[in-house]
Amino acid sequence: MNAVFQRDLLPQTILSFLPLTLFFPVGIIYAFIVLFIISWLYSAGFQAKWQAVKMNPMFTPIAGMFVVSCLAAVLLERPQGTFWSGFAHYQIYIFLLLFISAGPGDWQRQAVRFFFAGAVYAATLYYLNFIGLLPGWGIFTNYLEYKGNKSILYAILLAIAAAWMLHEIVSIADRRRMWLRILAFLYVVIALLFLAKSRTASLIFILLCAWIFIKCYAMSWRNMLWIFSLASLFAVVWVSVSDVGQRIRGTLGDIEAFSQGKQISDDGIRLEMFSITSRIIAEKPWTGHGIATFPIQYRQYAKGLPSEGTHTPHNDYLLYASEIGFIGLAVLLWIWLTQLIIAWKIGGTPGMWLGTLGVAIMVGGMFNAILRDAVFGMPLMVLLAIPLAGVTRSDLNPI
Repeated sequence: MNAVFQRDLLPQTILSFLPLTLFFPVGIIYAFIVLFIISWLYSAGFQAKWQAVKMNPMFTPIAGMFVVSCLAAVLLERPQGTFWSGFAHYQIYIFLLLFISAGPGDWQRQAVRFFFAGAVYAATLYYLNFIGLLPGWGIFTNYLEYKGNKSILYAILLAIAAAWMLHEIVSIADRRRMWLRILAFLYVVIALLFLAKSRTASLIFILLCAWIFIKCYAMSWRNMLWIFSLASLFAVVWVSVSDVGQRIRGTLGDIEAFSQGKQISDDGIRLEMFSITSRIIAEKPWTGHGIATFPIQYRQYAKGLPSEGTHTPHNDYLLYASEIGFIGLAVLLWIWLTQLIIAWKIGGTPGMWLGTLGVAIMVGGMFNAILRDAVFGMPLMVLLAIPLAGVTRSDLNPI
């Protein structure tokens, strides 16, 4: 017990606990991140930490994003008042390098246990809210009401946790506590699909299950049949009765209305954002308009429209292309594809963790500013550190 509080292991100890805090308000997450940074400085060993960062295969693409964002800062427009906060958002992956510099260890498996505990905690709050027993305290605000990016984040975290639980069920040979794992999985999935109300998170969960099927193609046909039957049952019930199923049908109706020039609902406003943002990109496709310029550009194109006051297009691909051009978007894709390649190369459970996170980020980025908003970005960096800590270029075949 005393070992985890040794000076050199203290950052790992705090890092292992961080996944649990992701299901709490942002202030709690940031408090523990500050605590991690303090412990990181206190633990010293900076040369070893730098070597761990430099040898990680994520270092080069992350450095590439830093260089491109710096060039954009120097060469393109810099709006007063918002530039520096916008520039900081492009450096979110620097926190990943900071986390993985703590090195590998038992903390990685412990972090997953805390992550699962957090998912069960969050699912419990959704159930309590459903039956009217959840207190109206500020700490539960985003569980009481589906509102803002924090509510979406909770649902996405549940989707990732459920996928990781599913992988444990189908891949771990130890069957002694299998029923407990299955019950925990069902407990989290039901809350995700029927109470969390996020279309993005539900889609992510389905795609993560597909990723697991692809990676576990060698498992027995009985396991495959069990998983397929369970997934089919959930899909039918979910689409039939859940709020998310109704919202999906509404989205399909909005797409048809938008294509015909008819009025769309509030839920379909993203279609208007995507269309206008595409026009902004077309004006300067290669370089973009500059960091933090999107709100300014958008107001010029969307005068009098319902979405005029938007600050992001709710799509990271479009946001990066509009502000730092196709060059910046290419570097972002370099980072994301590197995550998937590393996941495939390292294999095993860490590869599964990393692969599902990569899919979640790339899909989430289609419907939300998954990196532009630190509410999403910081928790994802914490989770990415779990499989990436300790990975070096020498661990991989040539990419």
